[in-house]
Amino acid sequence: MAFSSCGWGFKPALKVSLLSAADIKAIPLVAHLFPLIARWVNRFGGNFRFQHLPVPFEVYADGIALVVFEEFGSGAAALHLSDQVDAQRALLADAAYRRTFRKDYDKKYGPRVWHRDFFDAEITECPDVSVIGKTFGQVGVDRGGMHPVDAFLDLVVEHGDKVRWRTTISNHRPAVLDRLAADPGVQLGFSDAGAHLRNMAFYNFGLRLLRRVRDAEQAGRPFMTVEHAVHRLTGELADWYDIDAGRLRVGDRADLVVIDPSRLDASLDAYAEDPIPAFGGLSRMVNRNDATVVSVLVGGEEVFASGTAGSAVGVRRTGKFLRAGRVRTVENSG
Repeated sequence: MAFSSCGWGFKPALKVSLLSAADIKAIPLVAHLFPLIARWVNRFGGNFRFQHLPVPFEVYADGIALVVFEEFGSGAAALHLSDQVDAQRALLADAAYRRTFRKDYDKKYGPRVWHRDFFDAEITECPDVSVIGKTFGQVGVDRGGMHPVDAFLDLVVEHGDKVRWRTTISNHRPAVLDRLAADPGVQLGFSDAGAHLRNMAFYNFGLRLLRRVRDAEQAGRPFMTVEHAVHRLTGELADWYDIDAGRLRVGDRADLVVIDPSRLDASLDAYAEDPIPAFGGLSRMVNRNDATVVSVLVGGEEVFASGTAGSAVGVRRTGKFLRAGRVRTVENSG
């Protein structure tokens, strides 16, 4: 896939952006390969980038409803019954099924994303309040030393999707994150949050990157300037995708985000949810950074200010679809 960017033989060269450059807990050495692969592909005439989420990849799950369980057969079997609650519960309670699940869980080698460690999975909500704040592994220890898989499945059988838990799958080592975020063969992106409404919220990864860059500068260990970080999140992406955006120029379209740098703080990590009326009140994970994002302007019109929607939102169009390859001529008034 990566070398298809080179256009060897009779094949045309392709601009390729590939998912994803991540520091995966389950296979830690692979993080060092992504920059090398990009460097070699581009050295041989490619125009290739890996996408990278520049923050820890922390996910939440309700019961067993998490995509990582598709990695092995027993997990996929349970997810297949996600719309049949009684059948799924019976499966999870079945002794033979549990033996298979434990066997799958204990396989620590081979290609995978989930680390398969229930000692690294913290319970955040549960009708049984005594387990909140513990890992499933610790619950197993507390219950007489049972296997962590059985502790997990017992709670899911008893409480279903009322058991909510979290774990970090990748991007957990700050030094590795810094190297990936600054590498020219890597693009900043791959939030994926909008596709998994109950599992993750990385909408503000740009703000969190700016905070990390600024904090590193202030600590005397810079890995990128703030100006370069802003460009990587804006103009660099616009240029690569050939979109007329990402720069501040006299006479240009005023699409702007105004940020209060003093609020690039711990509030960016706060957990938040918000219901979606159109989906029956489904509560989705969101990021609320109203104090950090002072203002958002589209086409010169303020559409959000300190978390409040402007009068134009949902009433009239302020922006437009930007087609690749259409560069607007800017009249310089100076």
